[in-house]
Amino acid sequence: VLDNHDDFGGHAKRNEFHYNGRTLVLNGGTLNIESPLRYNLPALTLLKDIGIDLDRFAAANAKNRDLYRSLGLERAYFFDKETWGADTFVKAEGGRQMTPAFLAKTPLSPAAQRDLVRLYDKGQPDYMPGLSSAEKKDRLARMSYDDFILNVAKADKQVLWFYQNAGTGNFCVGSDALPALFAWEMGQPGFAGMNLEPTPEGVLADLPGGHHGRQKASGGGGAVHFPDGNATITRLLVRWLVPEAVPGSSMEDVAAARVNYALLDRPGQAARIRLNSTVVNVRHTGDSASTRGVEVSYVRGGKTYQVRGRACVMACWNMFIPAIVPELPSAQKEALAYGVKGPLVYTSVALKNWTAFHKLGVGSVSTPSMYHTSVDLDEAVGLGDIRHAQSPDEPIVLHLGRYPRAAGKPRKEQHRIGRAELLATSFETFERQIRDQLGRVLGGGGFDPARDIIAITVNRWPHGYSYTYNS
Repeated sequence: VLDNHDDFGGHAKRNEFHYNGRTLVLNGGTLNIESPLRYNLPALTLLKDIGIDLDRFAAANAKNRDLYRSLGLERAYFFDKETWGADTFVKAEGGRQMTPAFLAKTPLSPAAQRDLVRLYDKGQPDYMPGLSSAEKKDRLARMSYDDFILNVAKADKQVLWFYQNAGTGNFCVGSDALPALFAWEMGQPGFAGMNLEPTPEGVLADLPGGHHGRQKASGGGGAVHFPDGNATITRLLVRWLVPEAVPGSSMEDVAAARVNYALLDRPGQAARIRLNSTVVNVRHTGDSASTRGVEVSYVRGGKTYQVRGRACVMACWNMFIPAIVPELPSAQKEALAYGVKGPLVYTSVALKNWTAFHKLGVGSVSTPSMYHTSVDLDEAVGLGDIRHAQSPDEPIVLHLGRYPRAAGKPRKEQHRIGRAELLATSFETFERQIRDQLGRVLGGGGFDPARDIIAITVNRWPHGYSYTYNS
């Protein structure tokens, strides 16, 4: 394995912090195993072979799943002064959002408040009367969720503030480029009166391309999140390939295992993993029609090396493959170059404690028009010696999300603009924005960024998500 990164796993990376003898981890990239019960046999067999026992993991975290709820932590929205004229923190009491009582505390206009209540009303009208379910779905597939809210449901424009980021976590574009049909499938409001027939396998199930939610139907096993996301899987994979490099023998003990990187790339091993090795050219040895081998050129430490084999797998960014495999057929090059990666940022902020969240009674704060669009306590799960905080006075890691884009522009252009922004933004900018945002959002609970933050890790995915087809 030739890996251009300084650690194995690619997007399945982990952020690791050490504070007062505790090791804190969170996913820096891919988050979870999605719908594991719908995996095909080879994929399920692989999970078993590397030592993953999903039932055992779920049983060990039964108490953790109820942790935040047991402490009365709920969701809140933060209306920032740049958008609304004043900073306003509004908690959804009893988990009830978009009720008249909740909305009365917000800076929304009376018209917007009435429209939000209507969009959540099970008795709301059918906004496309006279059409069959199939005809409605066809229309919804061809309009954005913005268009549906404003022009079909006829809601006040302020309503969009709550939903402008709908779809960002899956598709790296907001409600301006999210098909209304996807919004319905994702549980967004406005569709209760339209009598749309259910899609048992999920509306995304048969679409080509990579889609979160394509296997959302019941029976899929939900989503399994290890404390460091899918980094647990890559660590188990590496242990399976090079057992001496990752000490231990179980799913649990891999969480805190210290990898011996010196053992990843030794002569004579059946599997070797070579880090910091950027592949720059791949070609057949001899005539490509009759050859029985390949030669791969890669750069490491400023020098170029070659390695040969019977075959190779290009497990990398598809759009880049035509540039480093010049012998590919032109049709394949064109197909590989079709997509544009969707940019996103996962930011991990390690805190000395989370008493501010406890005092405010929240575990998650939606901040739709701020630099990061959400602030969340990390999912309460543990694995082996990586134990999740049980008390608000213990250290914890926050997860913040940012999805740079250019709303209103064509989707590929949005992705290119967002990736360029990520490339040009300094860490100092991120840090200032993070400290300002957390200080304002959590200030009512006594949070002090200078006192309470241990460390910040910003994970930029300028080539983060695969491009997905969009009706």
